[in-house]
Amino acid sequence: MPMYEAIEKAIKKMQAAQAQLAEKLDIPAIEALIIVLEALNRQNDDAFNELDQADRKFIRQTLKESDFNTLTPEQKRQVLQLVLVATMQEDKLQGNYQVTPDAIGMWVTFFVEAFLNPQQTSQVLDITVGSGNLLATVNLALQQRGDTTTYYGVENDDTLITIASGVAALLGLDWQLDHQDALADTPDLSDKMDVVVADLPVGYYPKELDAGYQTVVEDGLTHVHHLLIEKVMETLRPGGLGLLIVPAHLFESEQAPQLLKYFQNDGIYFQGFIQFSDKLFLDKQASKALLLVQKPGADAVQAEPVMLAKAPDVGQKEENLNFVNQMQTWLSDNYLSH
Repeated sequence: MPMYEAIEKAIKKMQAAQAQLAEKLDIPAIEALIIVLEALNRQNDDAFNELDQADRKFIRQTLKESDFNTLTPEQKRQVLQLVLVATMQEDKLQGNYQVTPDAIGMWVTFFVEAFLNPQQTSQVLDITVGSGNLLATVNLALQQRGDTTTYYGVENDDTLITIASGVAALLGLDWQLDHQDALADTPDLSDKMDVVVADLPVGYYPKELDAGYQTVVEDGLTHVHHLLIEKVMETLRPGGLGLLIVPAHLFESEQAPQLLKYFQNDGIYFQGFIQFSDKLFLDKQASKALLLVQKPGADAVQAEPVMLAKAPDVGQKEENLNFVNQMQTWLSDNYLSH
């Protein structure tokens, strides 16, 4: 069976089981998906056991017919991503629940692979791991390359971290996941991470924070993504790299001066800012960019020039090839690749 047909079949069967669960148990699609992931992981769920025998048999048989376990890890990731995207749309979940698209994940992965030395043991953190698609994309690519890496994920939403845990288990990935608020009570990962990736949530942080965050504004609430950028820099080892998906207008907001002041005060190396095609976003105001920031120390230097660019559309094959070549030269020139 061609790859796309196998993926399509798995998606349809999983969605059929999910729909049956949502209807019979009268629960949202996202909760039904958690039960599907548990069933695929051969775990019993109390809610599943409430179903009558005929419904349980239908769901087990449907998931068996999905042939999910015969797929490659990357095919499994694609299936899970597409089912997640459909689930988010069905439940009309807020923007911060959205899955990081592959067109963005591939660029994050490109820079991670360039930066990390495959001959050395590395530590990678996703500080807002969500449903786990971005970390899975990076993990599978490094695994295929043969890297020895420890993966960490932090997430404050219990539904999302439950999904991330299920995704990791189904893909055979070993992640150290913490269900915590990364800003308030994250475990001590200070000065340890070689790379931190994140698709940062956008909005205002609603809680009072302990003194010490330089990006906090004096009046009103602070942008949560500014605070998380500061937290990311704390977790990186000297010379470590942050690859953070941020609003494309990051440096145009009224709080941008506070963020830039923090960069200056701590000597943070602002290495690059790569905007993604507007076509990836339904609302141009919600467009994103990839921020490359490096912690001073080790062999880190300020990039010359800072990489300010716009990534080509996914379908522009020649432009993407040229862009990759341009990036590889820039990374090499600025000691950001191995």
